[in-house]
Parts: sequence; C-alpha cells; structure tokens
Amino acid sequence: MISCRGKSDSSQYFRAMAKNWQGKSRGGRTGYEIFVFLIRHSGVRTAYCLLAFVALYFIPAAPRSTADIWRYARKILGYGPLKSALFIYRNYFSFGKSIIDRVAISSGLSDRFHYKFEGYEALLEALEGNRGAIVISAHFGNWAAGEPFFRQGNTKMSLVMYDNEHADIKEVLEENRSADASFRIIPVNKDPLAHVFMISEALDEGELVCFLGDRYVNEDKLLTSELMGHKADFPFGPFHLAARLKVPVFFYYAVREKDMTYRFSFVNAEKPVSRKGGEDIILSQFIKSLENEMKQHPEQWYNYYDFWKLKK
Repeated sequence: MISCRGKSDSSQYFRAMAKNWQGKSRGGRTGYEIFVFLIRHSGVRTAYCLLAFVALYFIPAAPRSTADIWRYARKILGYGPLKSALFIYRNYFSFGKSIIDRVAISSGLSDRFHYKFEGYEALLEALEGNRGAIVISAHFGNWAAGEPFFRQGNTKMSLVMYDNEHADIKEVLEENRSADASFRIIPVNKDPLAHVFMISEALDEGELVCFLGDRYVNEDKLLTSELMGHKADFPFGPFHLAARLKVPVFFYYAVREKDMTYRFSFVNAEKPVSRKGGEDIILSQFIKSLENEMKQHPEQWYNYYDFWKLKK
C-alpha cells in the first residue's frame, strides 16, 4: 500500500535538506588517494587486501553507520546476533570494493572485470529517435560501474543528486575519471529552477536522466510504501516526473557478483495510463525490482542512515 504526503508541487522535491540523511558520502580525501595510488601502481586486488583492514577499522570508527547496519541485519533481514555482527564487516567490505571498482573502471581499467547485461538492448531501443529516458536507481550495488558502457553506446547520462558530498573526495574522483566519461552531475541543492531546466534540457537532447529513488531532500513531500516488509519513505519528485513526462522509464542496478563480474540490469517500467496516482504505480514497480535485487545481495545495500526509522 502506497501513500503520498504533502502538496502536489513536484518542484518542492528539490528544495530542502532531509533531517535523517545529510547528503554526504563516507570517507575522506586521504583514504581515497591511498586507494587510487594502490589501484594505479599495484592493482585492484592489492587495494582489496588493504580494504580488508580498513573495513574492520570502520566498525568502531563509524558507530552510527555500524548501528544502522546492525538494525538492517537484525530487523529487516532477520539475522541472529552472530550473523548480524559478521554482516556488518561484510557490508563495509562490499562498500569499499564498490569504491575501488568505481575508481578502477573510471580510470580506464574496465578490462579487469567481467560484465553481464539484462535489458540493455531495450534501453538502447527506447533511446532511438533522439529522445531521452528517465532512469531510477538506488544506493544499492555500484551504478557508476556501468558508465563506460553508456559511453560506448554514445549515450550521455545526467545524474540528479544532492550535491553535499565532500568537495575533496569529489575532486579526487574527478581527477581519476577517464577523459571521455559520459555522465555529469545535476545538483539539487542550488537554484531549484536551474536543475529543473537542466533535467528538461537533458531529456530533450536524448540523454538518460538518472535519479536515486531511495533518498529524499524534502520531508514534506514523500511517498510511503513497504520495502522488504517494512514501512519506508521515498522521494516524490523522481516518481512524479517519471509518471508525468512522456519519456521511457527504466530501473537500473549494477550488481557485483562472483569472479570480478558485474551484472547490469535494466527493467523497463510500465507507464501509467492515468496521471492521477501515476507516481504510486511507478514506485510499486521500482520497489518490486529493488527487493528482487536486495534479496539476492543484501550486503550491497549502502544506505548508512536509519532508512526504515528502526531506531526506537
């Protein structure tokens, strides 16, 4: 059952900061630079070896995130105490791998990995005729790992995101991106009208406009539904735009599997016939696709805050 809270002005999605999530990624510049150096000079697997110790360090060093992972394991996944404790390390190690892989792939080392595709041809077909598409993903897996393949298909991608990341970390990642990287950031914490126009312009130019559908910046404008059997809030804006705009909608996941393999999954959403309640229909499909991935790889859920409001 999905419910919507707030007024119908979808532009409010872009206006305010959320209380529960502060729009920042974990880590600092020094740590990122160390991993970049290791990847470039010693290889990806050497960076993984260092990560084994760094992931252990983060358990006491990031108590709030550790507590959130613990609640996720115990209350959402239903794990026992011992399995939950081991899961915390597993989750941090998985998250660290995603960062290392992102730097490696964006630095031109994509040949170190193997790739599988699901629904990619449908995405390319939808982009024929120079029309854009909306892509909704989540803080699950490693969406940036697929960037080189968007580039090969001459597909431009704009990522709409809350731009409160640490500037120095972003600088390191930008310095190590390949020169022909195909995506740009549309920040949502600046002039609200500016990024609305940027989204419209990107779609008109045949670009993919990608939203992360599991975080919000305005608590007055939310959709509420169940994810993994528990009530959770979702941003109104991405699902409202996906329902209203006359462009195809896809759900996208980049999931790390065994043997240095990434599986890229694109799920074509069914557009609602009626505008009324259209965002509810898109959200239902999104949740179904996300749950399917989370049940297979629960350790690749990287929302380090109280997403389900389990802290009681």
